[in-house]
Amino acid sequence: MNLHPKAKTLSRLHLTLTCVWVLLAIPTLLLWRESILWVAFMSLYANVAAHWAAFQGARAEREATQD
Repeated sequence: MNLHPKAKTLSRLHLTLTCVWVLLAIPTLLLWRESILWVAFMSLYANVAAHWAAFQGARAEREATQD
């Protein structure tokens, strides 16, 4: 698999952040489930991550159609 350097970096970043969020699920379920600030942060992160992923998908599709 020959990825572009930027694509490789983004792939590693997303894998790392996925692992971080999976690990944060444990204290979230045990300690922070009634913290409004934590729930608000998770919601904001989910929205940002979803829009970033959609942007990256659209950009990749645009670049693929230009080639």
